[in-house]
Amino acid sequence: MTTFLFWNINKKPLIKEITNLCRIYNVDLLILAESNISDVEILLSINSDEQRVYLALFNTLSTRIKFYFRYPPECVEPVTDEGYISIRRLSPPIGNDILIAGIHLSSKLRMTEDDQKFQATRMAEVIREAEVRVGHERTIVIGDLNMNPFEVGVVAADGFHAVMDQNIARKRSRTVQGKERLFFYNPMWGKMGDTTPEPPGTYFYPSSGYVNYFWNTFDQVLLRPDLLDFFSPKNLKIISDIDGKSLLTSNNKISTAYSDHLPIVIQLDNERIDNVSQ
Repeated sequence: MTTFLFWNINKKPLIKEITNLCRIYNVDLLILAESNISDVEILLSINSDEQRVYLALFNTLSTRIKFYFRYPPECVEPVTDEGYISIRRLSPPIGNDILIAGIHLSSKLRMTEDDQKFQATRMAEVIREAEVRVGHERTIVIGDLNMNPFEVGVVAADGFHAVMDQNIARKRSRTVQGKERLFFYNPMWGKMGDTTPEPPGTYFYPSSGYVNYFWNTFDQVLLRPDLLDFFSPKNLKIISDIDGKSLLTSNNKISTAYSDHLPIVIQLDNERIDNVSQ
């Protein structure tokens, strides 16, 4: 198993919480957004009792996304850094390589819905260019999209084209106006609302407008079809508790004592990825 953890920490000094998360979930790849904590501080803390040490590789290439890998440096290669997206190629000792796209898109406070849609279109182009460059589509996107799974930028064919149904995603693509459009699968559809033991979303915003979702699922994981055989829904979680300390208030809203976003964690069964054709 490879364990990925993402958290937009809202520029908070959450070193202890991050360290505990890495320990509790045995994290192999930590991805942070809105982090002002230096790599040195992070590494000193998360490596304090680890036999396999974390490395901060190529973080100078991006100001919005930081990666911490628990892999030897020869296993990680930078592929793309373009403002709001950073893509790394992970070649683990066991199994085929995968692409990890860490993403932190613009806030709705700074962009209109149309702006976000066009930004998503560009991000999808960057991901596709990276896939063509490395010669495969074993791609995971993880991060803060600042859009919900049902919004146009996430579902549109020229955006992320992320669908809620694995059966559809496994068709790999569909043709729209004569052009093939690859699918992503978005398991975060199953995390929205209060029918699971987890929080109804990853971000809470009580606006005074006519339309207000209150809970939003901005922090997401998207998987290309080539990774679906190595994913189980039980291995995706919205985290609301760290070592017995709740990240929520007494009335079940996100506590601003921590971040305004909740962390997400996902495991992929990478020990089986070596059975995938190159």
